[in-house]
Amino acid sequence: MSRGRGRNADRSRSSRLPESVATLTIDRIAAGGDGVGRLDGLAVFVPRTAPGDVVQVAYVTHARHARGRVLQVLTPSAARVEPICVHYTQDRCGGCQLQHLNADAQTEARRHIVQDTVARIGKRDIPLPALVSDVAWGYRSRLTLTLLRRSAGWVGGLHPHDDPARVFALETCHIAHPALVSVWQTLRPLIRKGSPALPVGETLRLGLRLDESPEGAEATAALTVALVVEGGTHWPDQESWTVAARAADPRISGVWYTPTAPTTAVRDTKNDAAPAEYAPQAREALAFAQVNPVVATALRDYVFDAVGTFAPTRVVDAYAGSGALAARLATAGISVLAIEADPAGAASAVEKVQVAASGPSASSRVLCDLVERALPSLGSGERPDTVVLNPPRRGVHADVTTWLEADAQHGLRGVVYISCDPATLARDLSRLPSWQVAAVQCFDMFPQTAHVETVCVLQRGPR
Repeated sequence: MSRGRGRNADRSRSSRLPESVATLTIDRIAAGGDGVGRLDGLAVFVPRTAPGDVVQVAYVTHARHARGRVLQVLTPSAARVEPICVHYTQDRCGGCQLQHLNADAQTEARRHIVQDTVARIGKRDIPLPALVSDVAWGYRSRLTLTLLRRSAGWVGGLHPHDDPARVFALETCHIAHPALVSVWQTLRPLIRKGSPALPVGETLRLGLRLDESPEGAEATAALTVALVVEGGTHWPDQESWTVAARAADPRISGVWYTPTAPTTAVRDTKNDAAPAEYAPQAREALAFAQVNPVVATALRDYVFDAVGTFAPTRVVDAYAGSGALAARLATAGISVLAIEADPAGAASAVEKVQVAASGPSASSRVLCDLVERALPSLGSGERPDTVVLNPPRRGVHADVTTWLEADAQHGLRGVVYISCDPATLARDLSRLPSWQVAAVQCFDMFPQTAHVETVCVLQRGPR
């Protein structure tokens, strides 16, 4: 279970319990974005507050902490700003957590979240990491919405941070690329009326994913967007819906569908002759990719250089996604084994690595498998000297850290760990006592939120 779902469940329970009222000074921002103050030594977590705020809160006490909500900001912090998004204030949108903080305060919050979490959970003291950033708005190349069937038609939107079961109708999103917002606004009437019909089901997910920009395409109008519809049992009207959607907005490059329990191949409705598992456009649309392309490029540059410090000849790129890093390493003449469990991501990685391996590194390959199963199965001739880990939010499987600990004595020189969750990064570091942290760098992949991407470079040695 992700930490986010745990916090939401905690908030739901809080809403059903009797509340007390108190005045509180907010000291810091915790992982997840809530402000934290103390009442008689008890930590009180209060969403949408800023360090330095003096607030009147209604709170509910739990076993080891309390959860509160702001009744009134008595003395606003100097770090406070007015959020620019109406959904942030009016609908309590859970997509952003820190729009009410200025840029400097957001940066400090994210840096301290990483440092504090690694110290508290991982029992490691690291310096306050630097943070690489770019634009603060319009950076997301992907946007995923919930579609909910109602008696008056479908509504598409996001969830309030304190009521995850509810969906509010999304009109705009300031952190999404303008092209995604524009396409969504065009699609809203088609989705709302439900004709042609969407997939059979009550709740669906709609992903809008910016295609890679053609050379020189600067204007929003020149960009194209792929749609991914997920959920339901089947979609009889898929073809007619796609025709209607592309007629409404020619920027839609294709529509892909994955049912809740897939029984048939995903199809590209723009090209019936090409099953999606073989279509390059489908692989890119369905595979995982970072939502902030500019910062993602800076992150890959840093990781590439970090790997290079170990003078590697054989690298495992674990949780390789669509293979961008693996391809770059292969182009540099390094033998790479890319491991990715998601078939769409692995297929995309195969294409990239094959192109790269036609050059200096013909021995690189892609393995579609679970990392925790693939690593222990490597033969002695396949053992890497460097491992890159880029796991999902839940972190790496315990079998992976066990393998890294055992292999630390068998020629493995370095590990480069890319994390989107400081808590699971810290947990995994606590499982690696034979490795010491050589460097830490944060990347501001998600401005306006409490999330941060962290790269931790590990070398053999006592922690």
